[in-house]
Amino acid sequence: MPATFTSARRAWPLPRFDWQAWRVWERNAIAWLKIYKTSVLLNFGEPFMNLLALGFGLGTYVTSLDNVPFAAYIGPGLLASTVMMGVTFDMAFSGFNRLHREGVYDAMITGPLSVEAIAGGEYLWECTRALLYGSTFLLVLVALGLVRSWLAVWVLPLMILPGLIFTSPALVVAAAARLEDHLFYYFTLVITPMFMFSGIFFPVSNLPALAQKVIWFTPLYHLVNVTRALTLGQLSPGWWHDLLWLFAAALIALPWPVVALRRKLLDA
Repeated sequence: MPATFTSARRAWPLPRFDWQAWRVWERNAIAWLKIYKTSVLLNFGEPFMNLLALGFGLGTYVTSLDNVPFAAYIGPGLLASTVMMGVTFDMAFSGFNRLHREGVYDAMITGPLSVEAIAGGEYLWECTRALLYGSTFLLVLVALGLVRSWLAVWVLPLMILPGLIFTSPALVVAAAARLEDHLFYYFTLVITPMFMFSGIFFPVSNLPALAQKVIWFTPLYHLVNVTRALTLGQLSPGWWHDLLWLFAAALIALPWPVVALRRKLLDA
């Protein structure tokens, strides 16, 4: 391979989605099938409890928001947050173990796999899990009568975007953390505030102007808006702005896992 071509690929830290990436996906799928029962319970238990307790419990007192029944209002938001939590939790802790404890990435890099393929494989796997989380939660919303439009089927391909967006920072944090406990800083300072203030439980338009500006830059806010618009069949003009924001965030997020893995596996 010409040196200039190699240097160019080194300069552009983009993940690869070729057969090598699919081998990483296959490895992760085989490992996950051994623990899928506990994994599904951990990822769906809390959001289901939130939906039942808040949607149908608190919903007895708060009957509607924006002219939508409270359970139907928070249901799409909980779907979006379940995908965010599932992808982030899995990528952060699994990535940390593969990097710092199990030596999985070290073994891959000494074989035929490249850093770009490893990052691509992790993206493919987390997008698969995002689709699994999103489709399962959507079926629950349908069963509970909380979906009002056939447009909700577009929620399924939409889940690819949070798979891309949330995989990137989780893997970067996993690479930077020296101890597993350090991962909780990311959850406490970033993920939990997004969960609380991204419009899942109340309209952010009621918050102070500065808070609204900060929230606008968070991906979960836009994901909640698009998911809610599709499940309720309420496509306002701002719906496209949220979708374009998510596409832009996914593109911006793509290179960073490659950068983090290069520093950890090749430059260390």
